[in-house]
Amino acid sequence: MRFDELPRNWPSLPLDDRRIAAGVIDLVLGRGERLNRSLLVLPCDRSGTAIPAPCVISEVDWPSPFGCRRRALQFLRDIPAPGFVVAVSARRRLPEQLVQAWLRTTENVLDDAGRSLLAFGVADLDRVEIVGGRAGREGCPGAQAG
Repeated sequence: MRFDELPRNWPSLPLDDRRIAAGVIDLVLGRGERLNRSLLVLPCDRSGTAIPAPCVISEVDWPSPFGCRRRALQFLRDIPAPGFVVAVSARRRLPEQLVQAWLRTTENVLDDAGRSLLAFGVADLDRVEIVGGRAGREGCPGAQAG
């Protein structure tokens, strides 16, 4: 789902739904953020709805080794939210190996903190795909925006 296809009530909907999560990531991570290799962290409340305080970190070195990825994500432990939507982005689709590395590291950090990963997305200039989190475990193939 593209951001312009989101239902009007999307701010009140839980982001563990693939299509809604993809649309929200598409909305928050614009062209500029994707060109700047940005990481999106969107805290969510107990019902899974977004808390309107997204964090976008630009110029991320996606090929970072595990220790660097883990240190980069440690701040998630300090955000007082029970759940998160996280997305990685770049001009072109990141290689699957890098996507999976960031997904696993994100899962590990959040699991250690007792938090939930509602959706993990990959954004490029053409689309957003949900590849992990609760939304990624739904019974349908990866939801895409774009």
